[in-house]
Amino acid sequence: MICKPFRINKGLLALATLSAVFLLGTPQSASALLCIFLQEDGGAVVNVGSVANFTSVSATGFFLGNTFTPGLVAPVGGADFKIQIQGASSDNGTPGTDLLSSANSVENISATTAAGAATHILHLWASQTDYTTPTGTPLSTESSLGGSINTPTLTLANIFQVWDNNSNGQRDIVGAFTPGLQTALQTGSSYDTGSLVGTFPRTTSTSTYSMTQEANIELTAGGKINFSAHENKTAATPEPATTAMVLGGLPVLGLFWVRRRRQQS
Repeated sequence: MICKPFRINKGLLALATLSAVFLLGTPQSASALLCIFLQEDGGAVVNVGSVANFTSVSATGFFLGNTFTPGLVAPVGGADFKIQIQGASSDNGTPGTDLLSSANSVENISATTAAGAATHILHLWASQTDYTTPTGTPLSTESSLGGSINTPTLTLANIFQVWDNNSNGQRDIVGAFTPGLQTALQTGSSYDTGSLVGTFPRTTSTSTYSMTQEANIELTAGGKINFSAHENKTAATPEPATTAMVLGGLPVLGLFWVRRRRQQS
């Protein structure tokens, strides 16, 4: 049996080549992530952990300047902070969404560096994009932070803040909605901001949005704190005055309906 030569359709070949070039040469959109960021004393912002959407992330290590060294052994030259983030997690379910940061530990170990012991400021962000629930706009938002501290000093003013953004960007805190800075009160070795409640003006009832929480930790040398924080979203409930007005109008509507029926009889 004689096989005929296989002829390649030049038009199809050109189309396939162009398709391959397009697929290989075009950057693929990155999937959204749950991320943890750190910043010391106004330096560079460093991503120290990223995981898939709506899961949980942890990070244990040492932070000095702009460098995060993972692990349990301090790097040569020491560090300013020892950090353990045991569980930052996010949820996009019903009846509400949340961004949680629990069992966190931050210790100022700056005495181990050549510069010696000093007060330092650590900014710690947990950020998640692609929230879609609950349905509705605006949404009710509630947030708080609390924990414990040993004897050295922790600055309690403006220690916590949450950010919500309709642009759905990672750690997108520019132009974002925020219910405001929260200050903690200390009782003994415990401190707590209490709950701050606000209303998030979502673009549409189904549009995606991001949530970011920021802990601002100004800690003296030798200080160690533990803390947990959260932010959640639920569907906004009608204002009591609005509900009362609607319910109060029902008898009037009922009388109008009865009178209308009598006139038609």
